[in-house]
Amino acid sequence: MNKRHLFLALSLFCFGFWTWTSAQESSSPPVEEKQIEESPDLSAEFSLLQEEVKKLRLAVEEESAKAVTPVTIRIPKINVDTAIEQVGLLENGQMGVPADEDQVGWFEPGVKPGSKGNAVIAGHVDSKTGPAVFYELDQLVAGDEIVIVDEAGNTPRFEVTKTERYETANAPIKEIFGATDKRNLNLITCSGTFGSAGYDERFVVYTELVDAEVPLADDFALDVPTNVELRGTFLTWHAVRNDTVIGYRIYQVIDGENVHLESVPSHARKSIEVPDERATYYVTAIDRLGNESSPSEATE
Repeated sequence: MNKRHLFLALSLFCFGFWTWTSAQESSSPPVEEKQIEESPDLSAEFSLLQEEVKKLRLAVEEESAKAVTPVTIRIPKINVDTAIEQVGLLENGQMGVPADEDQVGWFEPGVKPGSKGNAVIAGHVDSKTGPAVFYELDQLVAGDEIVIVDEAGNTPRFEVTKTERYETANAPIKEIFGATDKRNLNLITCSGTFGSAGYDERFVVYTELVDAEVPLADDFALDVPTNVELRGTFLTWHAVRNDTVIGYRIYQVIDGENVHLESVPSHARKSIEVPDERATYYVTAIDRLGNESSPSEATE
């Protein structure tokens, strides 16, 4: 089953939190996954030298190392300390949930906790016999701590940023599961009133990574290329002094739209011949992970 052609829709039943359906069967927005393995082929775009390709692969490996495969979740405020099961997609298209009501399920086809993106863990609020693992999840508030334990015993720590309660049909799928440059972990359970169709609400706790035993490189904005000048039909600029930069993208403004004109590797001359000396151009820098800087000042 190809995730790129699937959509998330809310299930009516608490034990099937979300259902994956085809685009023809659902009006819900697509899940956007911003994972390293789906980054653009930078080595092809920028014609990298062999040494630069090695650095690119190393950067990808380092980014992947920041993520963890979770085995235990601890939420001190509500006395949760339980195992994490890996859940995926059931044959009927629903997101799987843990078989044990006192354990939680990490959505394994999505993002790993600690990596950039929205990792998702779901748990039951109750069962036929009484309260379940996330029965008191709605007691959490901004600033509360969530600790994940991985297979090696590392304990990345997340902090609650906000909580939200949504009607089942109106939960913002892109905000919960979609792409982001932050390292988020979102916890989900059922809430509201229980009826013939199950609970009518979903309660979501949004958290962000604040501490990890695996050191994280500081997130930073790439410097912008400077001294961008158009001399006749030649566009020139000054390099960004940063070892992580692997190249530059040149854009032309056409009818108000920014059109990618060309990509230039960092080891090449910082100039290109452009098709129209009267047009407006700007340049951005690209690092090894595919991050793009803000645009330079546009030519006049």
